[in-house]
Amino acid sequence: PLSFSTLVVTFLAVKVGRMNTAVDYTSTSWELIIAVNHQYEGEQKEFPVRVSGDLHIGGVMLRLVERIQISQDWSDYGLWWEQKWCWLLKTHWTLDKYGIQADAKLIFTPQHRPLRLQLPNMKTVRLKVSFSSVVFKTVSEIC
Repeated sequence: PLSFSTLVVTFLAVKVGRMNTAVDYTSTSWELIIAVNHQYEGEQKEFPVRVSGDLHIGGVMLRLVERIQISQDWSDYGLWWEQKWCWLLKTHWTLDKYGIQADAKLIFTPQHRPLRLQLPNMKTVRLKVSFSSVVFKTVSEIC
Protein backbone atom coordinates (compact mmCIF):
# COMPACT_ATOMS: atom_id res chain seq x y z
CA PRO A 1 0.00 0.00 0.00
CA LEU A 2 1.13 3.54 -0.78
CA SER A 3 1.46 6.12 1.95
CA PHE A 4 -0.29 9.47 1.79
CA SER A 5 3.01 11.33 1.25
CA THR A 6 3.90 9.02 -1.67
CA LEU A 7 0.54 9.74 -3.28
CA VAL A 8 1.00 13.51 -2.83
CA VAL A 9 4.50 13.41 -4.34
CA THR A 10 3.24 11.30 -7.26
CA PHE A 11 0.31 13.67 -7.81
CA LEU A 12 2.61 16.70 -7.80
CA ALA A 13 5.05 15.04 -10.20
CA VAL A 14 2.23 14.25 -12.60
CA LYS A 15 0.78 17.75 -12.22
CA VAL A 16 4.14 19.46 -12.88
CA GLY A 17 4.88 17.18 -15.80
CA ARG A 18 1.45 17.84 -17.25
CA MET A 19 1.88 21.59 -17.03
CA ASN A 20 4.64 21.42 -19.62
CA THR A 21 2.74 19.43 -22.22
CA ALA A 22 1.61 20.92 -25.51
CA VAL A 23 -2.03 20.22 -24.61
CA ASP A 24 -2.07 23.06 -22.08
CA TYR A 25 -0.75 25.54 -24.64
CA THR A 26 -3.48 24.91 -27.21
CA SER A 27 -6.17 27.47 -27.86
CA THR A 28 -9.40 27.26 -25.93
CA SER A 29 -11.41 28.24 -29.00
CA TRP A 30 -13.69 26.01 -31.03
CA GLU A 31 -15.78 26.07 -34.20
CA LEU A 32 -19.43 26.96 -33.74
CA ILE A 33 -21.64 26.11 -36.72
CA ILE A 34 -24.36 28.75 -37.17
CA ALA A 35 -27.25 28.34 -39.63
CA VAL A 36 -28.31 31.51 -41.43
CA ASN A 37 -31.92 32.06 -42.45
CA HIS A 38 -31.61 34.42 -45.43
CA GLN A 39 -33.57 34.78 -48.65
CA TYR A 40 -30.74 34.17 -51.12
CA GLU A 41 -31.15 30.93 -53.05
CA GLY A 42 -27.99 29.01 -53.79
CA GLU A 43 -26.03 30.74 -51.05
CA GLN A 44 -24.38 28.93 -48.18
CA LYS A 45 -26.72 28.37 -45.21
CA GLU A 46 -24.31 27.20 -42.49
CA PHE A 47 -21.14 28.98 -41.45
CA PRO A 48 -18.41 27.85 -39.07
CA VAL A 49 -17.27 30.63 -36.74
CA ARG A 50 -14.19 30.29 -34.51
CA VAL A 51 -15.20 31.36 -30.99
CA SER A 52 -14.14 31.05 -27.38
CA GLY A 53 -16.20 31.04 -24.22
CA ASP A 54 -15.31 34.63 -23.32
CA LEU A 55 -16.61 36.02 -26.63
CA HIS A 56 -19.84 38.00 -26.28
CA ILE A 57 -22.91 37.35 -28.46
CA GLY A 58 -22.46 40.65 -30.30
CA GLY A 59 -18.94 39.56 -31.25
CA VAL A 60 -20.27 36.22 -32.51
CA MET A 61 -22.81 38.02 -34.72
CA LEU A 62 -20.12 40.40 -36.02
CA ARG A 63 -17.81 37.50 -36.94
CA LEU A 64 -20.71 35.69 -38.57
CA VAL A 65 -21.71 38.67 -40.74
CA GLU A 66 -18.06 39.03 -41.81
CA ARG A 67 -18.04 35.35 -42.83
CA ILE A 68 -21.34 35.56 -44.73
CA GLN A 69 -19.99 38.24 -47.12
CA ILE A 70 -23.45 39.29 -48.33
CA SER A 71 -24.09 43.01 -48.35
CA GLN A 72 -27.45 43.67 -46.67
CA ASP A 73 -28.94 45.17 -43.52
CA TRP A 74 -28.47 42.55 -40.79
CA SER A 75 -29.74 44.77 -37.95
CA ASP A 76 -33.05 42.88 -37.52
CA TYR A 77 -31.28 39.52 -37.27
CA GLY A 78 -30.68 37.77 -33.97
CA LEU A 79 -29.43 34.42 -32.72
CA TRP A 80 -32.01 31.75 -31.89
CA TRP A 81 -30.82 28.81 -29.77
CA GLU A 82 -32.76 25.86 -31.12
CA GLN A 83 -32.21 23.39 -28.26
CA LYS A 84 -33.23 25.87 -25.54
CA TRP A 85 -35.98 27.56 -27.58
CA CYS A 86 -34.74 31.03 -26.70
CA TRP A 87 -33.36 34.16 -28.30
CA LEU A 88 -29.89 35.29 -27.31
CA LEU A 89 -30.90 38.93 -26.90
CA LYS A 90 -28.33 40.04 -24.34
CA THR A 91 -25.52 40.75 -26.79
CA HIS A 92 -23.10 41.69 -23.99
CA TRP A 93 -23.37 38.22 -22.39
CA THR A 94 -20.61 35.76 -23.21
CA LEU A 95 -21.02 32.28 -24.61
CA ASP A 96 -19.92 30.91 -21.23
CA LYS A 97 -22.59 32.92 -19.41
CA TYR A 98 -25.29 31.53 -21.71
CA GLY A 99 -23.77 28.03 -21.42
CA ILE A 100 -23.21 27.68 -25.16
CA GLN A 101 -20.74 25.02 -26.25
CA ALA A 102 -19.61 23.59 -29.60
CA ASP A 103 -22.68 21.35 -29.99
CA ALA A 104 -25.16 24.25 -29.75
CA LYS A 105 -27.49 24.73 -32.72
CA LEU A 106 -27.77 28.45 -33.34
CA ILE A 107 -29.81 30.07 -36.10
CA PHE A 108 -29.16 33.62 -37.29
CA THR A 109 -32.63 34.73 -38.35
CA PRO A 110 -34.81 37.86 -38.54
CA GLN A 111 -36.55 38.76 -35.28
CA HIS A 112 -39.54 40.41 -37.01
CA ARG A 113 -41.63 38.35 -39.40
CA PRO A 114 -44.98 38.67 -41.14
CA LEU A 115 -47.97 37.11 -39.43
CA ARG A 116 -51.44 36.52 -40.83
CA LEU A 117 -54.08 36.83 -38.15
CA GLN A 118 -57.70 35.86 -38.67
CA LEU A 119 -60.07 38.05 -36.68
CA PRO A 120 -63.40 36.88 -35.22
CA ASN A 121 -65.24 38.60 -38.11
CA MET A 122 -63.26 36.29 -40.47
CA LYS A 123 -61.10 39.11 -41.87
CA THR A 124 -57.42 38.33 -42.24
CA VAL A 125 -54.89 40.95 -41.19
CA ARG A 126 -51.22 40.89 -42.12
CA LEU A 127 -48.88 42.20 -39.45
CA LYS A 128 -45.16 42.28 -38.89
CA VAL A 129 -44.52 41.06 -35.34
CA SER A 130 -41.50 40.50 -33.17
CA PHE A 131 -40.88 36.82 -32.58
CA SER A 132 -38.16 37.69 -30.08
CA SER A 133 -40.53 39.50 -27.70
CA VAL A 134 -42.46 37.91 -24.87
CA VAL A 135 -45.76 36.52 -26.19
CA PHE A 136 -47.87 38.76 -23.93
CA LYS A 137 -46.07 41.88 -25.19
CA THR A 138 -46.53 40.84 -28.82
CA VAL A 139 -50.24 40.14 -28.30
CA SER A 140 -50.75 43.49 -26.57
CA GLU A 141 -48.99 45.26 -29.49
CA ILE A 142 -51.28 43.48 -31.97
CA CYS A 143 -54.38 44.55 -30.03
